[in-house]
This record gives sequence, structure tokens and C-alpha cells, in this order.
Amino acid sequence: MKSKRTPNVDLETIIPVLMGVWRRLHKEAGPADRLQTREFRGVVTAINALQEGLITGNSLIGTDYFSDNNMLGAYLLYQWMIHYQQGLSLIGELPVPPNRVLDICSGPAPFAFAALRHGAGEVFATDRNAQALKIGAEVCGRYGVPINTRQWDCLKERCPVDGSFDLIILGHCLEELFPSDSKGWIERQHQFLTFLLSRLSPQGYLMIAESSHIEANQRVLSLRDKLVKEGVPVQAPCIWRGDCPVLQIKNSPCYAQRALVKPHLMKEIQRAAQINLGSLKMSYMIFRKPEANWPNLPNKELYRVISPPVESHQGNRYYLCGTNGKKSIGSHLKEHPNESKAFEFLKRGELISIENALEKQLAFDIVKGTKIFVEAACGKPLEDG
Repeated sequence: MKSKRTPNVDLETIIPVLMGVWRRLHKEAGPADRLQTREFRGVVTAINALQEGLITGNSLIGTDYFSDNNMLGAYLLYQWMIHYQQGLSLIGELPVPPNRVLDICSGPAPFAFAALRHGAGEVFATDRNAQALKIGAEVCGRYGVPINTRQWDCLKERCPVDGSFDLIILGHCLEELFPSDSKGWIERQHQFLTFLLSRLSPQGYLMIAESSHIEANQRVLSLRDKLVKEGVPVQAPCIWRGDCPVLQIKNSPCYAQRALVKPHLMKEIQRAAQINLGSLKMSYMIFRKPEANWPNLPNKELYRVISPPVESHQGNRYYLCGTNGKKSIGSHLKEHPNESKAFEFLKRGELISIENALEKQLAFDIVKGTKIFVEAACGKPLEDG
């Protein structure tokens, strides 16, 4: 069995590769480790346009923005590093690293690259834009990992790769494929996801990653509910098997938050572009093949931490979602013994178990004798019980 350990981010090696590919794309000579002032300003302008067009205003949705070398190059030096780190973390939640992977709407292949870093043996990156795929393949090649690319308009053409896959990735593309202002988009999205589920191997997974913005988050949670009702099991992050309780509360998000490694280039771009992003925030869902079962959990109540610490009159509380639905947890103790000390260090996304807590309706309170165990850290799989 392959190692389940998540690889090091290794941006100190990757950034010179990205910079070199960026220079060849723009036919610019210059330093291998930094942008010159004029170049930097151009990249920041393009990154702002990407942020506005894809997240804030949606003006780029439906356009082939990677046909613009300025947009493609800017993505490579900023968003690529973020999406790559998202992929690296999320693929780490699979019980076994995948061998055969299909990455749809891959662009310059950050998620496909993450799969290769996890040791995948055969990775296919697909996109309608041949130039973006070429750039992604060059990054992979210069880093020393092999990748297969296929130009594919996935809504109009037959899949160019035969066979089944251990992992199919849809990264940040649902709104582009199925704009929420188009007629019948929910049903067309559902048909496409059903097709992808049919292409999974018996131990395969479908991984969907989107932004943490409320519209994208609600979209992922809603499609989760629809597929779960049809018998599709969830590998992560959900432990609760019923209707998503977060969707019952208006504008109540539930997304992942992970550590973001920020090299100097990223920090400088964020400063100049006035981007306030200190961590990886993403909506995601990992589904199993419909014929598979839900993960075989340990015989105990489990809860995913779904919020940062929230201040209350009794101190910090965390919101949880788990085997018994949505709850919260706080503490009556000023100092924690070893049995409950994990409460002081809880992170959004961790999976925990709780023993001997004071329970009142939908709330847990830590008292003397309460035990808290971290069953799965962020980005790590829960072992089948």
C-alpha cells in the first residue's frame, strides 16, 4: 500500500519552475526567482481581473479566459499555487492514494499536479484550452513528474480517455460548466455528475472543490444532499448522513479551512492586489461510487469541527456536525487536564470524538472527566473502524 502521508508543499522548488514557464510563455528574459517591477505590475493587474471576473462579478464565467496569455500567466503565478495546495490537502483525505486520475477543466493542471505529488501513476489533465494544458504539462515535466493531457470540451464531446478512474477531480468549474442563471442547470449538472460517478473504479472517488463564497458553498452542499438521497456515499467531510443541517439556516456556510503556505512572491502579490487571504478556504465534497458503502466508522459518536472559535459569555465555542447532526461545544473549565486539552487547540475541519461531556439539547459542555480525541486531523483520512 502506498504511503498516506501528504507530501511537502515544496514551493521552494516549484516557484522557479513556475517562473521559468511564465517567462517562456511571455518570451521575457529576467531573473529566475522574481518578477521585475514592470512584470510584477502587469501580473497584479491580471490577477485582480481574474479575482473580479471569476469570484466577485462572474464576468469571465463562460469565456475562454486562458486564451489570454496575461490571464494564463497571472493564474500560474498566484491562483495555481493556491489550487495546488488545496488539491494536496484534499487528496490526503483519501484512505489510499489514487493510481489512475482524471482531472476535468484542469487548466494548467494544479490539481493534477497535486495528484502526481501524492504518487498517482497515471494522471489525465483535460481542458478545452490546449494552451493551458501545454503550460500545465510543462510545469509537470520540468518538475519531473509525467502527465497526460487531452483537449476536451466535456459538455459537448465524448470523454477522450477510456476506462475507470480511482479519482475524478472537478476543481473550481461548476459555475463555469453550469451557470446558475441558465435554464435547467441543476438537472444538467446532476446528469454530468452521475456520468462521472459511473466512471469510478470500485474504490474510486469523485472530488469536487469550489470557493468558500456563500453561493459556491450552498451549491456544493445542495448537490451533496441530492446525491446522498440517491444513495451516493460521502467519504469526506460529512459524517452526518441526513439532509445537511447547514442548509436549513439562511446564509450559513460550511467550508474547510487549512494552512496556506505563502512564499514571498504570493505575499507580495497579495499586498499589491489587496487580497486578504491568510488560509486555504474551500467548499469541497468527496463522494464514493454509488455501489460502495459509507466509511465504516468506529463505534462512537464523531463530529467534524465546522467553525473557528466563536466567542460566548462562557468563552470560546465551536460548531460541530457529526453522527448526531449539528451541535456546539464549549467548556466550563478554566484549565484543561490532558483528557480535554485538545479543546484548546481545535481546528476547523478536524474530526473529533467526545466522551463524558455535559449535554444539553444541541450543546456539549466540557466538565471534569470529559475526554476529547482528534480522530482525524485536517487533510488526513479517517481510518475505517
